[in-house]
Amino acid sequence: MPIRLFILLMMVPLVAGGCSTYSKYGRGEECERTIKDYSKAVRWLELEQAALSMVAKEQREAYVQAAEQVRRRGVTMVDFRILAQECRPEQGTAEAIMEFDYFAMPDNRLKTASDRQKWVYREQSADDQVPGWKLTSPPPQFK
Repeated sequence: MPIRLFILLMMVPLVAGGCSTYSKYGRGEECERTIKDYSKAVRWLELEQAALSMVAKEQREAYVQAAEQVRRRGVTMVDFRILAQECRPEQGTAEAIMEFDYFAMPDNRLKTASDRQKWVYREQSADDQVPGWKLTSPPPQFK
């Protein structure tokens, strides 16, 4: 009986540590998926939707204003590229660099907006009802 108890006591930290590592690994995959989903939302000019679900509360107003400006100017997205991304789930931070190709009529020249993003992982709080990766950097500028 004491051997079983000893083995059981030795396995508890291993199982707990494994669950923590698995949780952080899942956060890494979630980070990559969130960055891609955000890129697609901007590509299809769904800035309001992106603001509500993926942007930190302190940046939401800026995103809503950017969405209004994009709509008023008649911006049309053509493509986007994720140039680089680095997810650090153990630290709860991430960074990404993207480019968005667009044009705004009546000017038919193709333009490129570069967007350097900073992300943080937030647990469920009063500000963010849904836990997950939240964008803390300002919206891209489509000049």
